Amino acid sequence: MTTTTTSRAGRAAASAPSVPAASIAPRALTGLGLAVLLVAYLPVNMTFGSVNLLAPAITADLGVAVSGGQLVLSAYTTTFAATLVVAGRLGDRYGRRRLLAAGLTAFAALSVLAAFAPTLPALVALRAGLGVAAGLFTPQVLSTIQATAPDRLRVLGVTLFTAVSGVATIAGQVLAGAVAGVAGDHLGWRAVQAATGVIAVAALLALRSVPESRSTAPLALDLRGAGLLAAGLLLLVVPLTLGASTAWPPALLGMLAAAGVVLALFARSQRAAERRGELPVVPPRVLRTRVVRDGLVMTLLFFTGYGAFLYEFSALAQGALGADAWGTVVLLLGFGGAFVATALATPAIERRTGRWTMTGAAVAQAAVLGGLALVVGSGHGGTTAALQPLLMALGAAQALMYGPVLRTVLSRTPSWAAGVAGGLFTTLQQLGLGLGVAVLGGLFQAVAAHAGVPDAGLPRGFVVAVGVQAVLALGFAALAARTAAGRTGRDADLPAST
Repeated sequence: MTTTTTSRAGRAAASAPSVPAASIAPRALTGLGLAVLLVAYLPVNMTFGSVNLLAPAITADLGVAVSGGQLVLSAYTTTFAATLVVAGRLGDRYGRRRLLAAGLTAFAALSVLAAFAPTLPALVALRAGLGVAAGLFTPQVLSTIQATAPDRLRVLGVTLFTAVSGVATIAGQVLAGAVAGVAGDHLGWRAVQAATGVIAVAALLALRSVPESRSTAPLALDLRGAGLLAAGLLLLVVPLTLGASTAWPPALLGMLAAAGVVLALFARSQRAAERRGELPVVPPRVLRTRVVRDGLVMTLLFFTGYGAFLYEFSALAQGALGADAWGTVVLLLGFGGAFVATALATPAIERRTGRWTMTGAAVAQAAVLGGLALVVGSGHGGTTAALQPLLMALGAAQALMYGPVLRTVLSRTPSWAAGVAGGLFTTLQQLGLGLGVAVLGGLFQAVAAHAGVPDAGLPRGFVVAVGVQAVLALGFAALAARTAAGRTGRDADLPAST
């Protein structure tokens, strides 16, 4: 394959310093190495899923408001999102396995420290550090698969990467429910936090089976752009998380205004860097490819709804349906099992449904969310029999949205920007999870609180929140339909691969 460079950004990438031949031709990834990479990826979503389920236990144990649990979740996902893109470039430059080792080591240590957190501020700070550690090693997983796996193993690797995302979230909830049922609320969430660190250690000990690799033309780090992006995301998510429960004090409104300014400066810095012939952290030229831009927006829409749903359903089950942590897991097992099974079968399903797979799945998700709202709103949500078929249908629909949108983004991105696109995808994935909990989770809690009776308003809050999520699913469907119909407009002037 040869690459023709037709832009200043492409010339910047092409003119980067050469690297040793061993870096250009790494040893091939084996099945064992792929297994280790997938185990390394497990704690990323496990820690989100487990804390999502145990948020009520955390707030009760630390004696804080519901918004404290939301902040614990958002601290992790926001710093994670802010770290991902620049971490991908660090791996390209200094070695992906090296970054995997550093990130896994930090993740394991911080997980253990978080298990002993005495106060909410300490836990939030440690969770923010966990987000940074996870952000360091997560981009290396997909980049290593893309760079070192033989063709057939690469296709399998991307499919399994998609499946593991669902497995890890549900596995985190299963672990949380089982441990909390034995150890109780005080020790349960702490033991689960430490357990995710143990998984990181297991991956770290087997990391020799993963080949080292790095980019043949490592890109500039753009630390200024990465810093502005991180600051802007933090200034955005923190007030959105706390605002509804604190009646929007001036300090939070000021943070929102500052977020707008910082993100505007970030966008300006990216355009200026590209005009200078550099490749910024979020290249505007890549985003001018409409199918990539649409795919990234679809990613944000999907994960905003996904993160919100898991948070809302866990709170509904434990607050209004009378389930404990393990009972909530049992309700979600059908959802998780359907997601994983469908994710593994997605390539075969796509051969039958073709380019309209994502559109049909998104419309189906909107319909299932409507069905869940009807069941819960009518007062029949207390029985597993009423909810389980809908939860399984939701898991299957979401798997048929997630896998194809990941491949859409990666396949339509020019080869010189593949790492950038992968970083943007995972950044928006984690940002969506954080925004889902902060914004839609906040809406859910606000509507529930308006009822005035503890837990009695949770079904009403759930109905309102999933209604918004159904609208997000229809927005996803509209973008997927445009992609399927080929109405993608003229692609940006990008380095073309032939």
